[in-house]
Amino acid sequence: MATRPMPNNFAIIGRFLRIALLLCGLGSNVQAEITHTDDYRNFWLWAGVQPQRALSHAKEIYLLAGEVSDKGKPQIISQRSAMPHIIGPDVWIVYRAQTLDWNEAIFTDVLRHVQSWKAEGNNLIGLQIDFDAGTKHLNRYALFLLKLRGKLPKEFKLSVTGLLDWSANGDPAGLDALAGVVDELVLQIYQGNHVIPGYARYLARLDQLKIPFRIGLLQGGEWQEPPRLASNLNFTGYVVFLRNAQN
Repeated sequence: MATRPMPNNFAIIGRFLRIALLLCGLGSNVQAEITHTDDYRNFWLWAGVQPQRALSHAKEIYLLAGEVSDKGKPQIISQRSAMPHIIGPDVWIVYRAQTLDWNEAIFTDVLRHVQSWKAEGNNLIGLQIDFDAGTKHLNRYALFLLKLRGKLPKEFKLSVTGLLDWSANGDPAGLDALAGVVDELVLQIYQGNHVIPGYARYLARLDQLKIPFRIGLLQGGEWQEPPRLASNLNFTGYVVFLRNAQN
């Protein structure tokens, strides 16, 4: 009677490893979600991005109005050829800031634009500043925002975008200072046209935020909601950054 060969232990281990990797891959595919605009109602519409069908069911729209340049003397560079007239959704006017060294003329122009957009018939609810404040320098940013808040009519809210790193490594004192000034913080999980790899670990400490916050998603990008986010009392939803199809 022939002796049956003993199974190769390395072959068995290899087989189990392949099965485990396959299951992990299947699990990640199930968990990963693609950000479709039909599932959301708040959107950013940046300069150069074509309006989309999603805007027809929008609740709030963040519209880029201009950029405060830091090249030489600070100045506003308009990002719109004409003032918008939007019927239906609430509107946020957004300024992309390359510098916080605003002179009085910059403040005056921004506030004049806010009032003009309101007078045009837009349901303008607030002003948003898009500035990449350094994670370790949030106190300085809070001082700038405090000055802006003091000039902004009380009928308008003040919003800021935030780097993903703020929630994980932001100075607690700086974050607390922002909490006393702004009405909301929108944390962006993307940079340019790409979702930031490993964004989940940055969002693991959202409980330390004392500011009402939203998560900024990228249209067509990956998103997996972290545990306990929905139960966070300061979490108020999402804003989706729209982009053209070819991007």
